[in-house]
Amino acid sequence: MADDPTGNAPDLTDLDDDALLAELARVLERVSAPPPEVVEAAKGLFTWRTVDAELAELTHDSLIAQRELGVRAAGQPRILTFEAGGMTVEVEVDDVPGARRLIGQLTPPGRADLELRSADDTVVGSIVGSADELGRFVLDLPAGKQRSSLRIRRGAEVTETAWVPL
Repeated sequence: MADDPTGNAPDLTDLDDDALLAELARVLERVSAPPPEVVEAAKGLFTWRTVDAELAELTHDSLIAQRELGVRAAGQPRILTFEAGGMTVEVEVDDVPGARRLIGQLTPPGRADLELRSADDTVVGSIVGSADELGRFVLDLPAGKQRSSLRIRRGAEVTETAWVPL
């Protein structure tokens, strides 16, 4: 269906579904891709999806503490502590041959839904799990290092840890 030479839009009221879809495809073929700055702005808006989560700041990282003290502790698990409001999240990152695990404890204790997210979704994407009534949890990690954040949901309350390389 060609456009009306007078500049008026074509009458689409008499088209069946297939003809309407074909006309829509022709219109979309004429539309160019969005400008790169629009794509970047849209990606920036995507980060606002977690604006309701309270951010748990990293208050202790055994890897940094060991460097500051000049101590080398090869083979030791890495211990991370995050704090937000009245919640503390303690995490141990265990690297053993053939496996990596995140073992943690929530304080105050209680059940929670967990989601470990990767900054690069191609590496981890999202790993889900849960904390038991004592606040304990274990998440299996894929091989390799990635920048991650742990999202903790207890009912309507959502807490998210700062992003750290794991």
